[in-house]
Amino acid sequence: MSDASIVPGGVDSSLPEASEGPAPASITEGLAEVLPVNAKRKDGKNDVFYNPAQVFNRDLSVLVLSVFAKVREEEFAEKDRLRLERFRAKVKVPEVVQGEQADERENEACKELPKEGDQPPSSLLGQEEVPNEGDQPGPSSKEMRQLQLPTPSGLKVLEALAATGIRTVRYAKELPFGPGGIASIVANDLDPNAVEHMKRNFAHNELPSHVQAVNSDANAHMYSKRAKGTGGLGLSAYDVIDLDPYGTVAPFIDSAVQAVADGGLLCITSTDMPVLGGNHPETCFARYGGSALKCGYVHEMALRLVLHAFATAAARCGREVRPLLSVSIDFYVRLFVRVFDSPARVKRHASKTGLVHQCVQCESFFVQKFGEIEGSKEAKFKVARVTVPGSECPECKGRMKVGGPFHCGPLYDRDFLQRCLQVCSAENMSSLPGIVSWKKITGLLTAMSEENDEALYYKLPNLCKSLKVNQMPLRQFRGTLISLGYRVSHFHREPQAIKTDAPNHVVFDLLRLWAEEHPPTNCPLPELLKKEFSLSRPLEWKTESHEGDKVAKFLPNPEPNWGPKPRARSGVEKPEDPTEPDSKKPRREEEKLKEPS
Repeated sequence: MSDASIVPGGVDSSLPEASEGPAPASITEGLAEVLPVNAKRKDGKNDVFYNPAQVFNRDLSVLVLSVFAKVREEEFAEKDRLRLERFRAKVKVPEVVQGEQADERENEACKELPKEGDQPPSSLLGQEEVPNEGDQPGPSSKEMRQLQLPTPSGLKVLEALAATGIRTVRYAKELPFGPGGIASIVANDLDPNAVEHMKRNFAHNELPSHVQAVNSDANAHMYSKRAKGTGGLGLSAYDVIDLDPYGTVAPFIDSAVQAVADGGLLCITSTDMPVLGGNHPETCFARYGGSALKCGYVHEMALRLVLHAFATAAARCGREVRPLLSVSIDFYVRLFVRVFDSPARVKRHASKTGLVHQCVQCESFFVQKFGEIEGSKEAKFKVARVTVPGSECPECKGRMKVGGPFHCGPLYDRDFLQRCLQVCSAENMSSLPGIVSWKKITGLLTAMSEENDEALYYKLPNLCKSLKVNQMPLRQFRGTLISLGYRVSHFHREPQAIKTDAPNHVVFDLLRLWAEEHPPTNCPLPELLKKEFSLSRPLEWKTESHEGDKVAKFLPNPEPNWGPKPRARSGVEKPEDPTEPDSKKPRREEEKLKEPS
């Protein structure tokens, strides 16, 4: 929508007045307090979507943005320092000068530096570099313009699908304003009812003028601010774009990867888990460019499919997607990824993309990448060699099926993850007083920090079930793999996961050894037991020693039936028709009662 209405967070005289009578109870979350979403409706339907199950999502987002704002500030400070060094080298300012002469030289150098708001000399605008009289050329017009750009004073944030705007209110009230915090926030929604509700919430929370409400199409708004592509405007791009749609995030992928600034952050939520979980592989391929499989690693594959969709869309624009945190939570996935302008790094996209070959009978799977990289200094890119078996499973002779393509690189940035964990310490929690889910956040981040980067995993109960043998102790299975020299960990969503770099035949050799010691009564897959061992015998079982932090990592849901809520009912309430016969009115009331809550 081209005519987007923008209203500051302060009180606006054009806003509709609140309904008469006693004010209903407001919704409090963190430091935000928003008005009820159905305050004006007698039928009890929600005008605007609000889901209390997403409180953890917003808590985690506040934490991530607080850390990212500091990272962004440090990066800009480092860039400014390097630019200043290059400029000093161009104007021949010595790096080290002793005594009082140092202050004089420094003052002279500062006089040469352009001030904020100054225009570069007309002789430099639109021209090539003009060499000095000496041997070394002076600063170019590009360098002059870069020095004149003001240092960003915080993050420019867009909540593309804001609904009640409670996420925006929390960002504005719980994160600092200025460097190391927030510079401005735009909360957008296509529904006029949602925008009017946001305006009332912003006024109710007394938000400053740097918080705005926008009524427009999310894709149109993001394309108008794009940083890459035809007519890209880098200075208009957002540092952070938060996408939290009701359902799939697929329609917003292309616009989001172009509207975020170089090095900016995309916060992605997708709640279409039946599609990402393999129930509809054809729909999954249409939305994300990859087919999902109904297997034990379904939650991790959902993350990797969404990552693949964003990485592929960004690669078409010469941009690279680097995941900071990728989380599977309850009934949805939440990803925090950075987008960089890097045509050279885009060439690595093939080596981080792959297919999975999965047996339909047992738990055997094999990951096939699309590309290989040789050399550390000068990378050589090659088409990948085939590393997977044919159409027959080598363990049980079953048929193989194919899933993907999906992202098979790392899901996390280890340094960023550790910085988030530092904020979760007892002495740092007070810096974010609005967060209430500290226990769950700490457990989740700790579980992620102990997880390795291998793609996909086995589930030990499923392995034992395939042979109908008694459940093997998890620490015994993992400890034996570690003793053989392989890496092994859990998945942050699944404590029974076996996430390892051990070959498939090694995993099944241990399973066969356990079946020998605990023979099944009626094995459904006898071919598994017939295969010869590849490991040398005798093989001794080892128990894994616990070395991680003693933190509750896998917490249950806070209440039964924890999941998504119904979609908001857009539009005004339908008035009663005075000409309608009384005989039909009771039937209409019954239909209202039958509607899902």
